[in-house]
Amino acid sequence: MSILIVQTKRWHGKHTFDPIDGVQKFHSLPTPRIGGVAIFIGLIVAWLISPLPVSQLLLPMLAAGLLAFVVGVIEDLTKRVSISIRLFATMISGALACLLTGYSLNHLKIIGLDTLLAYLPVSIFFTAFSVGGVANAINIIDGFNGLASGILMICFSALALIAWQVGDVDLACLCFLMIVVVAGFFVINFPLGKIFLGDGGAYLLGYILAWISVLLPMRNPSVSVWAPCLVCSYPIIETIFSIMRRFWNNNSAGDADSSHLHSLINVKIISRRFSYLSPHIRNSMVAPFCWIFAMLSTGMAVIFYEQTTVLVAAWFGSFALYIILYWRLSIIDNTQEKIATSKAQ
Repeated sequence: MSILIVQTKRWHGKHTFDPIDGVQKFHSLPTPRIGGVAIFIGLIVAWLISPLPVSQLLLPMLAAGLLAFVVGVIEDLTKRVSISIRLFATMISGALACLLTGYSLNHLKIIGLDTLLAYLPVSIFFTAFSVGGVANAINIIDGFNGLASGILMICFSALALIAWQVGDVDLACLCFLMIVVVAGFFVINFPLGKIFLGDGGAYLLGYILAWISVLLPMRNPSVSVWAPCLVCSYPIIETIFSIMRRFWNNNSAGDADSSHLHSLINVKIISRRFSYLSPHIRNSMVAPFCWIFAMLSTGMAVIFYEQTTVLVAAWFGSFALYIILYWRLSIIDNTQEKIATSKAQ
């Protein structure tokens, strides 16, 4: 489906192209940003051909996630849907998933909060908020060829391995189906960026990642709730740090900017050390740096999925590592500017 969208872009491009101007635009040619449509169709096919236990897991997930997907696609086509509306839509999808499946986050191993989560309305609201947050986080990291889709495949792989270890074969198979569907998009997006995930794809896949992260510990009590939290730590940390950074700079939390970690990697490393390469290739070189960061945390989650203390420490360790990497990249310009100024004087 992704190939079909690319091959027919001359007919729909005036509606579906992602413009090349903007603070978060790093591509050089107008590109279709409706990869989410291909993802959704791929998921429908996966539902039709999957074994009954897996399709029973996927169907309510797709039904509840339809709102998040549709709102995202409308944004892809019109560029007029506010981030607050998109976030609210994914939260509604999360709440619908709770109602359709009967699952919701009812504990986090945090004194006080677990008492509140024992009440079903609070549990559903918290689950919906968490699902919306993760979905938005995937959209935030969707900035370079292969970045978001690569991270998603890494996260789904980790969740599949944990599910397999605890004997939840159906959930492991569902994760495998998600990897296959995302991979179909990935090979067209990476490395040459022939199609983009778009808001529809990012919010839909982010919602599904979040919901599987809810299902895993709720269906398997031996799995700590912090295991999927650590699996999703990279996009979550990126989002939290972005909100903190914008607050510190007196900007709105929803304002777009080019100061994410992946943006700094592009500006401070790729663009400087590999300026002789074509823009398409330079764009694709950003994602592997972030994949490595994500694999560190997901690897810890797979190994220590039962040990909450270790998982919590690993999560905050990942946050600390993120800040160190961000700080190191941020000071590159300052150091070079001081050297240049001293030479000029």
